[in-house]
Amino acid sequence: MSFFELTGWPVFVMVVTLAAIVLFVAVFLVPRYRKPGASRYIIQFVSIALVTILTLLVIFLKLNNDNQWYGNWGDLATGGDGGSVATQTAGLTAPTRATAAELPHAPFTNTQLDPRGSQQIGAQVDPSATGGQWATFELSGKESQVTQQVTVWLPPSYFTDKDRAFPVITAFTGFPGSVKTYSKSMNFDQHIKTAVRDSAVREPIVVIPDVFPGNHDTECVDGNHGKYETFVSQDVVSWIRENLRVSDDPQAWSTFGYSAGGWCSSMFTVRHPEIWGNSINMAGYFAPDYSKGQEWVTADPAGYDLGKVVEKNSPDVNIWFFTGGEDTPAIKAVEKFKETVKDPTGLAINTSQTGGHRVPLWTAQIETSLKWLGQVSPYFAALRS
Repeated sequence: MSFFELTGWPVFVMVVTLAAIVLFVAVFLVPRYRKPGASRYIIQFVSIALVTILTLLVIFLKLNNDNQWYGNWGDLATGGDGGSVATQTAGLTAPTRATAAELPHAPFTNTQLDPRGSQQIGAQVDPSATGGQWATFELSGKESQVTQQVTVWLPPSYFTDKDRAFPVITAFTGFPGSVKTYSKSMNFDQHIKTAVRDSAVREPIVVIPDVFPGNHDTECVDGNHGKYETFVSQDVVSWIRENLRVSDDPQAWSTFGYSAGGWCSSMFTVRHPEIWGNSINMAGYFAPDYSKGQEWVTADPAGYDLGKVVEKNSPDVNIWFFTGGEDTPAIKAVEKFKETVKDPTGLAINTSQTGGHRVPLWTAQIETSLKWLGQVSPYFAALRS
């Protein structure tokens, strides 16, 4: 019955009421139990345990209602892989199989040929590593005046295939979030290697700038508390081009993000199509959605409404969007955005049968999204040997 749904108010009120009753019993009635023997201690233990469990359950229900992690009891019980996925498109229909092409590029510098010469990551890289490797450094942006950590993943063949340029995925975390979600929770590099093994995509470089420092909800914008859009689109991009073997062609660049990072992903691609030609957006949105009390003042608020930008400019970009079938905010956001999309902008909306706003649900779609990227871009398409 819908009355007893996981996200419904009756369940929350019922658990809060039960927790209050048990707390009352534990505080006012249990201490009056004076009978000798072990029973008095057992009753005390049980009452304390019940208060603890019910308190944690109240906290979980509140957070789940706020964040839409699990949409129903079945989703919670099964862990929720989301079930089958339905796809709809808007705007330009992307190709189902792009013809792979070598990336155009300028002659490589010594640092690009051997990243051990890079001032930022040189000491961390190991040319003998065969499975790809992560490196993290602090970048002080000349244009943005922002100083933040940037994490880079170099694919396995970066040290063995030095004549080749690599496509780039610029990735963003949610808020609050951690870059370790990519390297640990999502095992992003392992999913890439699986997709490469299956000839779904070629090896990309992955770059993850920290755009949500501390508890600051930047929404990746240029605002009154910092120029994070400039930090990424100018400072981070400049560092990538100067230090790594990449191409300047937008089709060799894609963004990737989940939740608030999904917004950043599509924002950078829509507002900077001269840099990024593709966006993978996992359950994000298409206009800034600040945490309460953290709204930033920007010079052009309308310019961050991606629906208005796409309706006016129709950038030549492709966007792949995924959401769980019970992630209501994400569904509403993409349905509204879809109405503004027209050729040459392309949008693929992928919605699972069930599932809320959770990292495991998005992780299950990583390889599918990479396969899409290899289909729409000749510079992400798998190279045939």
